[in-house]
Amino acid sequence: MRRVGGMAAAVLVAVFGGSSLAGAVQATPSAAEPSPPVPRSEPGDPDDAEEPIGPSPGAPTLSLAAAVDAALTANFGLLASADGVQASKFNESSTLADFYPKLTPRYQRSEDDSSFLLDASQRLPWTGGSVTASGALRSSPSSQVGPTRASDLSVVLTQPLLRGFGPNATHFALRNSRRARQAQERTYELARQRLAVQVTSAFYDVIQQRQLLSVAGQSLRRSEDLMRASEARLQVGLVSKLDVYRAELQASQAREAMVRSQANLESAQERFRSLLGLSPIDPVEPEAAELPDETGRDVEPLEVLLDRAFASRLELRETHDQVEDARRTASLARQNLLPQLDLNVGFTKAGFGPTFSDAFNAADARFNVFVTTSYPLERSSERANQALARLELDARVRTLRQRRIDIEAEVRAAVRELDRIRKSVDLQRKAVDIARQQRRLATLRYQRGLGSNFDVVDAEGSLVLARSALVGLLTSYQVARVELLRVTGVLDVAREFS
Repeated sequence: MRRVGGMAAAVLVAVFGGSSLAGAVQATPSAAEPSPPVPRSEPGDPDDAEEPIGPSPGAPTLSLAAAVDAALTANFGLLASADGVQASKFNESSTLADFYPKLTPRYQRSEDDSSFLLDASQRLPWTGGSVTASGALRSSPSSQVGPTRASDLSVVLTQPLLRGFGPNATHFALRNSRRARQAQERTYELARQRLAVQVTSAFYDVIQQRQLLSVAGQSLRRSEDLMRASEARLQVGLVSKLDVYRAELQASQAREAMVRSQANLESAQERFRSLLGLSPIDPVEPEAAELPDETGRDVEPLEVLLDRAFASRLELRETHDQVEDARRTASLARQNLLPQLDLNVGFTKAGFGPTFSDAFNAADARFNVFVTTSYPLERSSERANQALARLELDARVRTLRQRRIDIEAEVRAAVRELDRIRKSVDLQRKAVDIARQQRRLATLRYQRGLGSNFDVVDAEGSLVLARSALVGLLTSYQVARVELLRVTGVLDVAREFS
């Protein structure tokens, strides 16, 4: 018996190491003896030392600010949105050209005569009127009285009095093109903000997976140590085969967690590169980043954040402008039901002579003032347009109300999520500390022969879950903080990620 006891002690000392643990094995306390105090885990303890996993050796790395800047430059979705802004500017320039003077020179020549003609037109801003002018110089071959020259000049001012009168009708197409350009610019800015949040989420997702891989690696090392200790105890008859099976299962699960964490890390890196417009096999990775221990101060009062969101959210501004667009459309649809009544003022001057100068000087000048009107009997199309415009206005007003409700819900959810994470971090830190003490106590009791390794395996699983949950909360907090800035409408991408 003395030989067997010595062999058991030697095996356990070789497995666990350390004189204190060897003494604990050689002198097993009785059941009535009080348990030794459980030492609290300190940051310097080898079992609890964090070994953060960084980028791959030699791989180029990007900080969060550099990653956001790269995404804003090369992300394919954002580039498409930028193209939409440029297209809307081209359309606005084309519509604005309708108010520029238009000159059309023409030259005609035949066997009988030759002519030089010039047509001009100009839309009048604000009133809806237009000015058209035409001039012509004609030359005929020689006749009995000599060569003949003719000059014509005509200028007509047309001013609508009912239908088409006013700045709304005059600038309707121009305002629509400007509003389209403004909407595209707002869409582009919103896309920048969403992309910044996505890059932040992808960046910290990689950091999270690295931390989880580190946690899984530590768990695997402890599980393998437990498996070797259980096998050593089985050889000397201190435990049953069930303890060995339990330890082997724990080690197998830890290996599977390592494989799963590695696969998740690679997937997170590929998503990160995709947002930056890079190939999935590009070597670029996020740089190593430490998760802050503190989660910041409490956020501002909810009422302040809601007022800020209602005043700053681009979506709400765009919806307000869409309501005004619908009102302009409805007003124009009502005006289009009026008859067409135009006031025309004309000036003509035509003459003939042996030279163009004589023809122009001898021309007869006339002024004409007349009114033209028209009213089609078939008005179903105009009436339908008016009804549709009224329905569109009502729909836009409802959309505005719904948008305010959605924005309020988003702000409340973001504040609630940030507050939940802050509280959960504090609770999870306590849970990690408790799980760490539980594992150390279970390990110590198992080393002293006061129980099986069931408690050790259970405590190890609890510790891994607690550490993984804490890592997830710390990374989620970084994303939730940026998301709160976005939903309140104050996320300045250039300033926040400078």
